[in-house]
Amino acid sequence: MHECLPASLLKCFADAFFRLVAFTAPPTVRIIHSGLACNIEEERYSERVYTIREGETLELTCLVTGHPRPQIRWTKTAGSASDRFQDSSVFNETLRIANIQRHQGGRYYCKAENGLGSPAIKSIRVDVYYLDDPVVTVHQSIGESKEQFYYERTVFLRCVANSNPPVRYSWRRGQEVLLQGSDKGVEIYEPFFTQGETKILKLKNLRPQDYANYSCIASVRNVCNISDKMVSFRLSNKTASPSIKLLVDDPIVVNPGEAITLACVTTGGEPLPTLTWVRSVGALPEKTVLKGGTLTIPTISSDDAGTYSCIANNNVGNPAKKSINIIVR
Repeated sequence: MHECLPASLLKCFADAFFRLVAFTAPPTVRIIHSGLACNIEEERYSERVYTIREGETLELTCLVTGHPRPQIRWTKTAGSASDRFQDSSVFNETLRIANIQRHQGGRYYCKAENGLGSPAIKSIRVDVYYLDDPVVTVHQSIGESKEQFYYERTVFLRCVANSNPPVRYSWRRGQEVLLQGSDKGVEIYEPFFTQGETKILKLKNLRPQDYANYSCIASVRNVCNISDKMVSFRLSNKTASPSIKLLVDDPIVVNPGEAITLACVTTGGEPLPTLTWVRSVGALPEKTVLKGGTLTIPTISSDDAGTYSCIANNNVGNPAKKSINIIVR
């Protein structure tokens, strides 16, 4: 058929075809990040990893080429748009997450497609670094020696801190750094089932010098400029787990609209325990008034019926718990 067309028209069709070919291209994509990544010299990654401190702003930019202009979509874990970043960012070149939190770490994908060939996909793994305040809990055991008629008192101080990367712990007694083997009365170890998540200081057969101030220092080696954190505990011959009692009889039977007050007091524990109230099912009623160990519901309703518990905790031994049932007629 083309033999019937004027030469000029054939040339026009040819030019248009070559222009179409010359100015169309499948998409390509690469990901860059703004800001400085945290450098960890002792780590070596074979994949692209962007490390960032919790609370900072993450910005990832997807640089694309292709004609027609490719459409961009960000996803987290291949397949679906993440619900952890704003929808307005999902289809932009730049993905921005302000005040990033630890659960937002993971692999992010940028997908570009323009209908030519297969979509272009690149990914980068975001590692969020953090260090929570350490917590020391204390447990005691008493063993009887029948031959010598005395009691051995052994104390375990357990230090725990959530972190990424893994935390390293150190212990001090006063200003003295405690190391495994430096004191025959002290043993420092990690329970095999915790995989480095905790560090236990065992004081065997307590001596007078063991009653002192102990500090646990949690460190992530200053990565991402995260400073060490410390918690202290004063061990004395009065250190004891909490005990409590309720100043009301169980159960309490009330009419709708009446006010009720539940009182809980400590009867023991060193250091002084903190008291909290909880409900067995759901949260405390919104109208609840809490003051120390006292819980007041000004106008009770049938929805407020149930079991309420007072819990005392001082990080020594197990928390103490007392419960009471409220029946609304």
